[in-house]
Amino acid sequence: MMRRNAFLKGFGTMAIVEMKHVDMLALEKDRHALLTEIQKLACIQLYPADSESTAFSRATTEQELPALEEQITRVAWAIGKLHRFDTAKKPFMGDIPTITEAQARAVMERRPGLFAVVEKLETMEREAGELRGQAARADAAQELLAPWRTLAPRLDELHATRTTVTMLGTVPKTSLEQWQTENVLGDLCEITQISTERELAYVYLLMHRSCQEKVARQLKEANFMAVTLPALPQTAAEQISELEAEKAKLAEKQKELIDATAALSGELAPLQQLFDLLNAHQARLAAARSFSQSERTFFMQGWIPALLTDHAEKRLKKVSPTVALEFYDPAEGEEPPVILQNAPMVKPFESVVTGFSLPSPYGIDPTAVMMPFFINFMGMMISDAGYGLMMAILMPLLIKILKPAPSGRKMLWLLAAGGIATTFWGAMYNSWFGYAPLPSLLDPMNNALPVMGLCIGLGAIHLFTGLGLAAYLNIRRGHPLDAVADQLSWFLLIIGLALLAVVPSVGKWMAITGAAIIVVFAGRAKSKNPIKRLISGLGALYGVTSWLSDLLSYIRLFGMGLATGVIGMVINILVGIVSGFGPVGIVAGVLVFIAGHLFNAGINIFGAYVHSCRLQYIEFFGKFYEDGGKPFLPLSRTARYVRVEDAPQA
Repeated sequence: MMRRNAFLKGFGTMAIVEMKHVDMLALEKDRHALLTEIQKLACIQLYPADSESTAFSRATTEQELPALEEQITRVAWAIGKLHRFDTAKKPFMGDIPTITEAQARAVMERRPGLFAVVEKLETMEREAGELRGQAARADAAQELLAPWRTLAPRLDELHATRTTVTMLGTVPKTSLEQWQTENVLGDLCEITQISTERELAYVYLLMHRSCQEKVARQLKEANFMAVTLPALPQTAAEQISELEAEKAKLAEKQKELIDATAALSGELAPLQQLFDLLNAHQARLAAARSFSQSERTFFMQGWIPALLTDHAEKRLKKVSPTVALEFYDPAEGEEPPVILQNAPMVKPFESVVTGFSLPSPYGIDPTAVMMPFFINFMGMMISDAGYGLMMAILMPLLIKILKPAPSGRKMLWLLAAGGIATTFWGAMYNSWFGYAPLPSLLDPMNNALPVMGLCIGLGAIHLFTGLGLAAYLNIRRGHPLDAVADQLSWFLLIIGLALLAVVPSVGKWMAITGAAIIVVFAGRAKSKNPIKRLISGLGALYGVTSWLSDLLSYIRLFGMGLATGVIGMVINILVGIVSGFGPVGIVAGVLVFIAGHLFNAGINIFGAYVHSCRLQYIEFFGKFYEDGGKPFLPLSRTARYVRVEDAPQA
């Protein structure tokens, strides 16, 4: 992967990488080795091979894939089981570890032993399941017997005789009190209250058979619910004691299983490595489905970055000298996958573009052009030089200390760049952690109009840049008249309208010229009828109102910057109040200052990022951006837990 990235650096800046088709014909005996090498290269995206020869048929891996998928599922389950016992500290935002090819081979050689660990865990899980079932049954039995703990007879003695009938059940306490007071059930029926729970009484009835029908009617009227207990040669209390002892034994066995599981936690790292290696194998098998194969050969097709063709050919021929490779350009209208490639300074901002949508392969990558606008908009919205210095210093330190994953590293560099811009704009606004110790060039609180004008001016430059990129695309595609009709006309109209307030004579004719071009040419693609074209042009001219709303959107730069400053000032006022209460107040004031400004910085950094993205996606991209590109997804090694380092090539 590192070697691939080194090659990609040669693609230049602000570019959508040129892609080529690759066709490969090779011997079937070399398929595994070639697939493994392609996976190491991580620069070829495969697609179903289209062979016209009847000697080729679609490759199949249906026999091997299901078994492998089952193994991956089992290993993933084992990892989840052992993960709770992993006591190793994970670095915050840290990247995943790296192993060598030799270590990867050693893990695969240990595969039978690691699956023995998985099988042992599965056996213990089944035993634990059985123990949980036994404990649940013991709990249920204990819960059933609990209200009858004080019942004197043994449970197997609670049965009818020739002359008597016994019953257990629940009855409302009010009915029981009435029966006992008024002797409703008669002298031939004895009722004993065993326990109570809320509004119910648990009762034991012993009656002569002659009064059974009368008692049954009374019980039915009182909503008596019969209870049946297991006929055991013990009292309820004795059985409850046995159940408690049984549960204690079950708990001890469960603890032994937990300890035995924890003892296997040392195998977690090898299992994680095995998981990624098996996933890599699964990816190769899945990729092989796209091949066409004959008895002795197979045919593969895919996409590859143009500048990696020589390198890939050299590596693949080293694995299989007989392999035949052909590289050729995409057909007209064909849409290859998209990779963005920019200079290292610009690369962190690619996430802003991809967060919206990849550009069309025949469009333009706006990352480099967007970057200065993005960081300056962030800086104007955060607008505190103290926060900016904190970001500019802290983010590179976090990168050095934490060594985060690539995505996290890019985000931290983006915030560091935003911190530099924030320091500049915070100094312009004279805001340093909410204080204003120096003369202010721009004062959003006391003199808002110049700041608002600056925000709208930067917004106009932003929008005109997007319009310029649209003109560049038209010219690059050989349509200069479209650039005049669709972009230059709006330049003339908008700038002319703005100049009416400064140089009316110039602004008037610029605006008239721009409006005339729009009216005459905006509807050229919709109809050849001149009347319909003019009507379409007049409708397009109404779009000048959308320019006004777009420009007003940049007022958010002023609003959010003002909010940051006001909150910072309020925090400082609170610090001043708290600090007036002696030494304790000073300590409390320091804590309020730190916590308050960290909170203010955090919410405003987040808000500035979101709103900077919004200005790019809606206002800027809306002027030129052609999206819909499909991401480049080469066959590569998956890296959820560990990354395998590609061995250096001679």
